[in-house]
Order: sequence, then structure tokens, then C-alpha cells
Amino acid sequence: MLTYFGYLLLAAVLSASLSAASIWFSRRYGLFDHPSVRKRHAAPMPHFGGVAIFTSFIAVFVFAAMRSDAVTSELAGQLPAVIAACSVVFVTGLIDDIRPLGVIAKLTGQLVAAMLIIAAGFVIPRFHVPFWGGIELGWVSYPVTALWIVTLSNSINLIDGLDGLAGSVSIVVCFGLLITGILLGVDAVVLISICAAGAIAGFLPFNLSPAKLFMGDSGALFLGFVFSLVAVICPIKSYTAAAMFVPILAVGVPVIEVIVSFFRRTLSGQRFYVGDNRHIYNVLQEFGLSQRRTVILLSIVSLAFTAFIPALFWFDRRAVFSIFVIFVLILLGSFLVLKLRRNRGQRHGKPNGGA
Repeated sequence: MLTYFGYLLLAAVLSASLSAASIWFSRRYGLFDHPSVRKRHAAPMPHFGGVAIFTSFIAVFVFAAMRSDAVTSELAGQLPAVIAACSVVFVTGLIDDIRPLGVIAKLTGQLVAAMLIIAAGFVIPRFHVPFWGGIELGWVSYPVTALWIVTLSNSINLIDGLDGLAGSVSIVVCFGLLITGILLGVDAVVLISICAAGAIAGFLPFNLSPAKLFMGDSGALFLGFVFSLVAVICPIKSYTAAAMFVPILAVGVPVIEVIVSFFRRTLSGQRFYVGDNRHIYNVLQEFGLSQRRTVILLSIVSLAFTAFIPALFWFDRRAVFSIFVIFVLILLGSFLVLKLRRNRGQRHGKPNGGA
């Protein structure tokens, strides 16, 4: 455990150093994320925090993985493929940070990374239906795995709209995945979670309100990809229903944002991949919550999702899953009520829904 703490600290120190260097570099060469209709920050902001997150994670993870026989065994000699896939996603995001890419170009980069992971043998082999049982996916496992990786790769990007929000939620996700790795006995997942948490922890002080640095698409896409990879590794290394659902619980808040955004945009006739200012955190702010309270609230909700992870191992899984479904329905219902009150308040000239 002391060794893992050392990796966590090493990743954090390296990330903090690179974050400070990224701010200096951006100011030195005038590389900023400028305010726009969808970007509400008041002034141009350095946005290459993803470089610090990616570099610190990769450096510490590769170093630690090569020193661990258990991790090397679990990755089945496919560490180079994992690093290559991570790099493809990071570079795709980095290019988008420098010169915005079209949706096809970004999707292509993510699909290439997904294909590298699938070619390395990491696929979701089966799907477990609650109260029913497992279903072998066969050849369908390939498109399902690719869809999962692409979807989750974009999930952190969708919540990266407030100072400290994506980083805070991602730290909680890492904690949930760490618990997952420990309970399932998957050393690779434990190490990935530790290294990712350290990389985010070093960056986060620069990103909390008032932010001095953004993670950018390079950081958000990379973190989403790493989380998707863990959720693929778990079902492969531990053939249980929990191995599939537990990682999904850890990324509960980002996944809910993906689902809500997809249906909201589709039902309103908008292309689902076109950005807007109607995310969950936007609604909370328009209802009257400050930026700080919004970040805290969504981090607490993410912790609540994480609390279901040990519960699945310690208590009757059917009962826990039933409670979880009720919890999600309450969350979605609360969000719907907030939206309706906000819309009603806007019709009566109260921009914060009367709050």
C-alpha cells in the first residue's frame, strides 16, 4: 500500500509541476482558450492542463506497471497497445485544443484508439441483465466495446464546463474505480486508478475557482478514455455481474450527463453531438446555485454513486440494484423538476426559475 501511495504522490507532484509549466508556456506563446457563447469564462485562459494530466499518468503508470508482475500479467503483454491508444486520444484532444476539429475527425481519433484496445484483446465479452443473467455477446462484443469506449471518452468533456467540476468528479470516479479494483482483485485497475487520481490531484489546485488552467479536450477526452478502459478490463478479469456494473457505478455522474444530453438534444431536434449550454450544471446554476455549490453538489452525487459499489459486495445485490434504480429515478426526476421550474420562471421574467 505504501508503494501505491508513493505512485500517487509521484504522479501528483509531476502533474503539479507540469501544470505550472503549462501556464507559463501558454502565457509565453499566447495560447489561450478564448471566451465565446458556449464558454462563459471572463478572460482568455491557458487550457493545456491535459498535457500535465496525460504526461504524469503515462510516466508513472508505465514505470509502475513494468515493476509489477501482476499488472504485466493482467495486461497480457499489451501495455504498448494501451499506451498507444491513450496517446491517440490525447493527441486528438490536443489538436482540437489548438485548432478545433470537426466531429468526424474527433470521432475518428477515438475509434482508432478503440480499435487498438479491441485488437489487443480487451473487449466486453458478455452483458448481464439484472434479475435475468448473463448474455454472451459473441461478435457483437466488438461494436459494443467500441461504442462504450467512444461514449465514455466524451463523458468527462460534457461536464467540463465549470472551474473544478470535471477534475473533482474525476477524482471521485478514481476513488470508485480504486474500490472496484480492490474488491475484484484486479491490480491493473488499482494502479490505473491511483495514477489517474495523482495526475488529477496535481492539476486540480490550478483548476479550482477561480481557475488558472483548464484541462482542455486533451485532458477531458483522455480521462474519459482511461475510465472506459477500466470498465472494459474489469469484466474480462473478473467473470461476475458485479465486474460489469461496478465500474459503471463509479462513472455514474458522467454517464447520466451523456444519457440526458443525448435524449434532450435528440428530442428537441438538435444533433446530439452539437454542444449547448443546457447541461445539468447549467440548469443548477440557472436555478440559483453558485459555481462552487454546483461543483460540491455534483461531487456529492458522484460519491453517492460510489457508495453503491461496496454495497453490491456486502449486501443482497438485487436489493441494492433496486435501491440504485430508485436513486437514479429520483435524480432524473429532480433534474426534470428543476428544468420545468426554470422554464416557468423564464416565462415570467425570472432567469433563475424564481429561486
